[in-house]
Amino acid sequence: MSSFTPRNDLIERALELAQKGWGTTHPNPMVGALIVEHGMVVAEGWHQQAGGPHAEVAALQNLGRKPEEGAEMYVSLEPCSSTGRTPPCTSAILNAGIKKVVVCAIDPDSRHAGHGLDLLREHGVEVALAPPELGERAARLNFIFNQYVITGRPMIALKMATSLNGMVAERAGYPSCVTGEAARADVMHWRRLFPAICVGSGTVIADDPVLTARFSTGEWCPVRLVVDSSLDSLSESFHPRRVYSDQYKDRTILLTTARGMANIECINRAQELGIRVIELASGDDGRVSPTAIRQTLVDLELCGMYCEGGPTLARSLLGAEEIDYVFHYQSNKNFSSPEALHGPDLKNLNIGHALNQVFGEDQLTHGFL
Repeated sequence: MSSFTPRNDLIERALELAQKGWGTTHPNPMVGALIVEHGMVVAEGWHQQAGGPHAEVAALQNLGRKPEEGAEMYVSLEPCSSTGRTPPCTSAILNAGIKKVVVCAIDPDSRHAGHGLDLLREHGVEVALAPPELGERAARLNFIFNQYVITGRPMIALKMATSLNGMVAERAGYPSCVTGEAARADVMHWRRLFPAICVGSGTVIADDPVLTARFSTGEWCPVRLVVDSSLDSLSESFHPRRVYSDQYKDRTILLTTARGMANIECINRAQELGIRVIELASGDDGRVSPTAIRQTLVDLELCGMYCEGGPTLARSLLGAEEIDYVFHYQSNKNFSSPEALHGPDLKNLNIGHALNQVFGEDQLTHGFL
């Protein structure tokens, strides 16, 4: 057992550092680390991108010298003990002479879980774990990575914004502001986390969305997947939608069926625009098979997808039990017009480990299915 007591403020700081890698580390986890001497933080680091230095190594590099005797390291995730793109972090810690390590969360991969801690202890390092509440926060931070590394299945998350009476638009076929500005800004936060975003053709036609994460500091574009069984969204009836014609169009991929591939006019238009089209299997309803979407994520080496609907695609994925995580934004508005568009029934979903946040008059509930 460890004889020293971890400091919660330093654990919190390790988590803050980890979040600096928000959305940039896939398929790796976000990890933060700091080095403490005589009770003072003397160096910090975080994992910035796959293939780059891990957080522990970054902190040691930023220190620029050998840690003093008695130095401690706080790290948000168990140090890796095997060689991947980079050498194991346990070796870096041992070579640096650090003798006290605080770990916030255990590696979720059963092949490695606890091995790094055992290795450090075998070499005389005192290891302490974060209190359970902070440990849970550290683990939840990497929920996309956790599922991917444990199951090999990319994380598919569904985001829906509904009115108080379950509508997703005030008028079908037209864009609506269901939630307020603060909730919409939060959506940008989650768009930035996932490596891919997905919508159905109806959303592309009705809303002409950009599907980027937009902040005061700039704009970022994930891989944009459009599920369009017949390629209607490329029809000449519509001006080229922005996902097919903007500066990020090379990050747009159309997922269609044999029916869509037979639409030669739209296939030619996709080629003219430089849009990649992938044929997927169709279900009994003639639409893209929801189970085929996850396999496509695997093929594209994408560990997660943020699906923004619309309601047809959402119902399809929910019905096939292909949703792993739900973000449900609910406003206090009522869309009572006969032309209002119903969303899928989200109120009766059994959301596990749910988290709740309030954004003005809107509420977000998110958690696992």
